[in-house]
Amino acid sequence: MLRPGRLGARPPLPVLLLPLLLAARGAAAQETELSVTAELVPTSSWNISSELDKDSFLTLDEPMNNITTSLGQTAELHCRVSGNPPPTIRWFKNDAPVVQEPRRISFRATNYGSRLRIRNLDTTDTGYFQCVATNGKKVVSTTGVLFVKFGPPPTASPGSSPRRTLD
Repeated sequence: MLRPGRLGARPPLPVLLLPLLLAARGAAAQETELSVTAELVPTSSWNISSELDKDSFLTLDEPMNNITTSLGQTAELHCRVSGNPPPTIRWFKNDAPVVQEPRRISFRATNYGSRLRIRNLDTTDTGYFQCVATNGKKVVSTTGVLFVKFGPPPTASPGSSPRRTLD
């Protein structure tokens, strides 16, 4: 008995067992014993580690910094990771993938991991930014906060004195 739409398919298990059950019933009437044994043979093993696996690693080298800056400025967030095989890095803002915008939002691979750059900042750029690195063996992530505030950027450097005017 074949299932519709499956040419050459094997019949379901109850159909295969039916002749055995009928034979067993007939054999019971003749007082003979029928036994069926099955042996499971593994075809593969899941816990075999290769020489390549022992050299694989993924490390978060430094947590992401929080940044507070002002409207119109540029912010750079850094994802500092290392790994073997080399990791693939994805960026998220408030748990949604970061979408690149030409000449404003971009991310690129660097020798230390990845850098996300946002130019001409707006208050809507404020949020939690996360980089997630994976190399097929392990996953690491780090999160930083970007806070964009109203007002001009600070102009005085630490230790500077206020401007004086002459009378």
